[in-house]
Amino acid sequence: MRPFETLDSTRTPDGTILSLHRRDGDYFIHLDGEELMSTRRTGSESALAALACQEVLERKNPRILIGGLGFGYTLRAALEILPFRAEVVVAEIYPSVVEWNRERLELMHRRALEDKRVLIRNANVWDLLEEIRAFDAILLDVDNGPSAWCLSSNGRLYDREGLRKIRAALTPQGVLAVWSAYTDAAFVKRLGKSGFTARIERVRDHQRKGAQHTIFLAQKKPEKS
Repeated sequence: MRPFETLDSTRTPDGTILSLHRRDGDYFIHLDGEELMSTRRTGSESALAALACQEVLERKNPRILIGGLGFGYTLRAALEILPFRAEVVVAEIYPSVVEWNRERLELMHRRALEDKRVLIRNANVWDLLEEIRAFDAILLDVDNGPSAWCLSSNGRLYDREGLRKIRAALTPQGVLAVWSAYTDAAFVKRLGKSGFTARIERVRDHQRKGAQHTIFLAQKKPEKS
């Protein structure tokens, strides 16, 4: 196996090093030397979009929030499913990740960013939840799971306060989908106590092979009269 070729790196505001690498035709993003994501196995990222977007296809002009651009596989899968009049807002906290998708990756990734339905925001998901409301679906792929955060500030997304904030940003019967490397029974219970009906979907990271990942799929319960 060939060694990693470093293509670019940057220091983030919190002092960590974010770097882009290539090896054997695949791309990798490392955070302080640890692999954060790659283009080798992306099935579960696509499944995140498929499971969530199927729930809102009957809506006239669905508005979707995707937390985390990554290598764009969740975005691309959503665009393949959603209608022409949909709106997809992507919150990516690292400007370099957007730049690498535009400038370094294959044309298929850049086309997704140029789709007229897409709005890329260099922002934390938390801030967009306060700024923009009325999403039909919110997809979170910003961590390794509700209890395994890439950024400590992301922990608030998964606690009771954060889930109430997400619920307030969803339309009636709106959908929350969360990617996770692990199952988390406590998170499912927390979703139920925060005004959602929730279930777990187990998906493979590469078609029908590879590691199993978890998608938490939750729907906003109707307001009590």
